[in-house]
Amino acid sequence: MRQWQMGRLPRLLTALALSTVLLLGPLMEPVLARVASSLSVVHQQALRQVPGPSPRQTIDNFLATTEQAHDLIHGAIREGLADPGWFYSPAQRHQVDEGQRLLDQATEALNLSELPQALHPITGVGSMLMLRSLLLYDLANHPTVVLPGPDEVASKKLMSWTIPESPMTLALNQSSPQGQGELPGLPCQQCSEQDFLFSPRTVAQVDSDFTQIFGGNHPLRHRFGGDLYVTWSLLPGGALPPKWILRLPSSWRHVFVETVYGGQSLVQWLILVPVSVLALVLAVAAIISLRHQFRISTTGLGPKTYWVRVGLLVPVLALIALWRWFSVDWVNLTGDRALFVVVVARVLHILVAMLLVYLLSEAVGQSLIRKRKRQTDGTVTWLRRKGAGQLLTLTRVFGIALAITVFIDGARSLGLTSVTILALSSVPALAISLGTQQLIRDISDGFSMFLDGQIKVGDKCTIGTPKSGQIDGKVLSMGMRSISLKLKNGSHLVIPNSQVAGSVVTNHSVRSSEPLDLRLSLPKLETDALAQLKSRADALLFEAEGVDSAEAHLDHAQEGWWLQVKGSWLPGLSSSDLPHRRDDLFLALHGLIASLEVGETTAASL
Repeated sequence: MRQWQMGRLPRLLTALALSTVLLLGPLMEPVLARVASSLSVVHQQALRQVPGPSPRQTIDNFLATTEQAHDLIHGAIREGLADPGWFYSPAQRHQVDEGQRLLDQATEALNLSELPQALHPITGVGSMLMLRSLLLYDLANHPTVVLPGPDEVASKKLMSWTIPESPMTLALNQSSPQGQGELPGLPCQQCSEQDFLFSPRTVAQVDSDFTQIFGGNHPLRHRFGGDLYVTWSLLPGGALPPKWILRLPSSWRHVFVETVYGGQSLVQWLILVPVSVLALVLAVAAIISLRHQFRISTTGLGPKTYWVRVGLLVPVLALIALWRWFSVDWVNLTGDRALFVVVVARVLHILVAMLLVYLLSEAVGQSLIRKRKRQTDGTVTWLRRKGAGQLLTLTRVFGIALAITVFIDGARSLGLTSVTILALSSVPALAISLGTQQLIRDISDGFSMFLDGQIKVGDKCTIGTPKSGQIDGKVLSMGMRSISLKLKNGSHLVIPNSQVAGSVVTNHSVRSSEPLDLRLSLPKLETDALAQLKSRADALLFEAEGVDSAEAHLDHAQEGWWLQVKGSWLPGLSSSDLPHRRDDLFLALHGLIASLEVGETTAASL
């Protein structure tokens, strides 16, 4: 049994670690991004820094980095189309990865601190590509504008600078409570407090400004690099569209790619809708299986059912993350479509993660409170350990606390402040507290009985309830909400913990040591017989059932000799068994005396 329990521990730890990684993965995006940034620091030192410590350096580095990324990505696509195959070569994919890394670095020039963390991935690249075209357009319309350099920033102590006759503003980086940079509060990964970033207001206006200037003017958009954003936003495949789409005839390309339907191309919708329906069907199937698992009675079963429930939710979490990545990062949804997918995916992730951590705590608790017992016929049954109800209550409370933590972290990632979260949760919390007032009282009283140790599983007790009168029974189990008693007629009775806490409880199994005092008269015996009697009496007391400690003494008085036995009975001996034990011990001692008297009489006659 012990070997089996030790073998079960690694499986529990493995399942816990796997579920934690899948659960907290999306919530650890800032940490993972910081680790990836530290691992690639050698590459980044060889590139120009984006942003820079002045508006001129930020703009120059921003344009140079995006131009290099544009050349790498479009060069790889042109080389891929020149090859007759249907797939890109590893060298071309590596070239596109380098271009994507440069685009990610260019997004560091955008101050996204006023956006929720969950919206950073869908805002960064798209806004950066549109901002590049707008910046080239503004600089072309103001060829004589002088961009402030480090000397002018130092002499004038510039905090912000705006391109003349343009809403485009660069402001000195400032700490923000929502920042994700290397320094606490900074809004970017690779910036310092001396860098200039494009202001949050500029980032918020990029979409409307791009549509107003380049919306229907294809030559103007092509002149200032707007085709890079249009190609990225209307073609699936991330930064590397599939070759079969790029090789479509011009008439088909006009219908499937160049014509916009609801903000996206037709080929994007044709790919997204079936995949989304398939993901929905798989998620519904997992939920139906989970519902079936909840209907299974777990009486007499092991913890396997509880772990199956956890296992059904882990693929659902992975499916939500995969659907979000496919829709936003591969299909390249933009605007409100991407916002809808990100928000829905994050809300679903929060709900499923909350249920998962609770079921995970439940499964761990059920594994700890159960033990396996193999019968003589080879069958295996599961038994509950002592104190199982209290231990299960602790694991469930821990699961609820984890679920609340997941909810708070997820709500903050969506941009909700602590005050908003508190306001949103106050009304449901009040309704839940009013509806579960009796349940909370039962749980708290259960904890009180567990800590006080008034009764435990296996005790025989009498509970004097105000409603039902006196109830005599044996405690079978003590749970989070109630205790179960086995009555004298064999039936089971369940009593809420609050009624037990408010009743007079008599525990017949918990007794102080009752004194043991017996005095038996002795016939006239020889000295050797008296010594033999004392030794035999001590041996009898040592083997006597129900005796805690006792010792025999020989007492002499005028009327003769007496056998004096003094000690104590076992503390757990009930009051109903005590008279029978006393009579049995008295008869055993009396028989011992009689056997010695008969033996001495026989010896005298001989």
